[in-house]
Amino acid sequence: MDSFSAVDFLTDGVMGHASYILLILSSLMRRMFLLRAFFIASSIAGIAYSLYWLGDFVGVFWETLLLLVNVTQLALLASKDARARFTEEEAEFVESWLSGGTPSSRRALLNMGRWETLEAGSELTTRGERPHDLVFLSRGEADVSIAGLALARISEGHFIGEMSLLGDELASADVRLAVSSRVWRINRSRLDEARMRQPDLFGIIELALALSLRAKLIAANDRLVTQATPANPAADGLANLPA
Repeated sequence: MDSFSAVDFLTDGVMGHASYILLILSSLMRRMFLLRAFFIASSIAGIAYSLYWLGDFVGVFWETLLLLVNVTQLALLASKDARARFTEEEAEFVESWLSGGTPSSRRALLNMGRWETLEAGSELTTRGERPHDLVFLSRGEADVSIAGLALARISEGHFIGEMSLLGDELASADVRLAVSSRVWRINRSRLDEARMRQPDLFGIIELALALSLRAKLIAANDRLVTQATPANPAADGLANLPA
């Protein structure tokens, strides 16, 4: 038996090593496109190694079959993305919040919900109850209140009910539409199903809600700073003095 050489192991089988390294990298990819792309690269390296270094035509056959399967799947993914279409309203929503996923996965997520025009006074959340829907306010305004006491007004371009839906909390306030509004909403049961069976779709909405909460926290902090900063006429007068 030939003696083992670490140098020979690293140099003689460089394409074989490359094939398995690319295969490992493919398993680490979270996006399907990248997973397929790395798997295809692994198959190409494996074909070269089996054909030119090993002369193993059985290996070439199976590596080629894996290559064809993944190229086909990649072409199908690209075709689905190319066929994904969005209305102007949906495109604005996608551009603002649904930055994760692919065009086809965003399309699938939007199809899980529904677009509606709701009248003024429509109830979106009720304090002490678990919201039935996650709502995105595309056009219009909504009032936030507790026991009839007005607390805030939510403008268009924001989610409503995300805190309760990300966890399992009850709504902390009543939210009702102030004017006739255009909304996209998705039922809680559909989100729970996506969480279990379609994590790629749930990941898109989860990222959107995280961005929405961040924007709301920044806005709330800005309001607190503005309210806590006293007017300073003397400073204003100094600012107006000539240099």
